[in-house]
This record gives sequence, structure tokens and C-alpha cells, in this order.
Amino acid sequence: MDWRFNTIWFEQINPEAITNWDFKVKREDNLNFENIQYAILWYFKYKGISFDLLPESKRLLYLEMNWANFKDLNGIEKFKNLKRLELHYCTKLENDFGISSLKNTLEFLHINQSKKFQPMFEFNELKNLKVLRLNSCGTLENLDFLNHFPNLIDFRFIDTTILNGDLNPILEHPSIRSVGFSNKRHYNYKDTYITKELNLKRPEEFKEYVHKGEYSTFKYKNTAANNVYN
Repeated sequence: MDWRFNTIWFEQINPEAITNWDFKVKREDNLNFENIQYAILWYFKYKGISFDLLPESKRLLYLEMNWANFKDLNGIEKFKNLKRLELHYCTKLENDFGISSLKNTLEFLHINQSKKFQPMFEFNELKNLKVLRLNSCGTLENLDFLNHFPNLIDFRFIDTTILNGDLNPILEHPSIRSVGFSNKRHYNYKDTYITKELNLKRPEEFKEYVHKGEYSTFKYKNTAANNVYN
């Protein structure tokens, strides 16, 4: 169990490698990432460079920010080996400035409930992305940016509007196998049609499941090599 799974069962990860930090009740100068690989942070507030107050780390693989107040991602280069970035309810986030520093490592990007967020040019440098979720974000002009992500498998944009309504870039993408979005009247396809067409492109099952009692989670296989990506 690690950052590659859709749902992470944190209880199966060494607790010494995880921090769950609420800045409303803990001081930022006590935060230490020395042995941390998974960081879940709440209510980070700072008016300077976005990640200035967070400690530098070469070990951090997973960073989840909830209700942070930054407007961009400048300073995130201090996490040189970050694989998965999740931003939830970061309502002041406006752009992707700084994210290109993760172009060699980042594979999962989740941005959820950032209505002001609109990706700019740095976003397109994330060639290693396999999972991209832009849910409840700012309006996107089109989906042409998908061409910049040759390894993308999962793409979701629930409650995010595509202005030109053309969803063909999803169908034309060589490796996208899973998609989720809210139907809009001006879109040229419904979600059911897109899902059906993507199902036809699957040469074999593209997920690897693990189970725990009645629960299950999965990680994606590499659609190009038919191997689980590492």
C-alpha cells in the first residue's frame, strides 16, 4: 500500500512516515519532515511565497493540503521527489506557477474545489502525470492540454466546465482509460458514451486491485507496457 493506490489505507503505512498536521492547533515551526513520506496538512495560512514556511524534504512522496490560502505553487520545488499532490478546498489558488519544478517526479495531481484555478503554461510540463483530477475548478477553454500528458490514464473534471464543449481529445488520447465529468448541454458527448468508447480501447484489465475484507482499492497499470508502473 502506497501513494500509487486510488484510496490509500494509511493504517498500513509506517506511522513514523506520516504526519497529519493542523495549523490551527500546532505551530508551524515545530513541523519536521525529516523522516516523513506522507504529509497531510490542514489550514496552512501564509502571505509570503506559498511553501516558504514548510520544511524542505527529499523524502516526501505524498503531500495533501486542505484549506490552504496560497494563490500559486511557488516554492514547491523544495519537495524534489514528490509523486502525488492533492489540494482540497484551496479556494484562493489561481494558477500553476511553480509546479513545473515537479515535472520529473509528479504522477498524481488532484485539485478539488479551487474555483479560481486555471492552469497556465507550467502545467503542460508535467509529462509524467498518470492521474489528473481538476474537480470544481475554474473554466477551461478546451482540452487540448491533454496532448502534453502522454502517460495519462485517469482524467476527471467533475463540476469543471470545458468552454468549447469538445471532448474529442479524451477519445483521441492514446492512454486515457478512465474519465469522470459532469454532463453539460453544450458538450458533444455524454459521459456514458465516453465511458463506452474508452472501454473498447482496453486491451486487458488496466487496474490492479487489493482487498481488505469488504473493501478494495486499486492502482493503475501502465497502459503502454502492460506492467504495473513503479
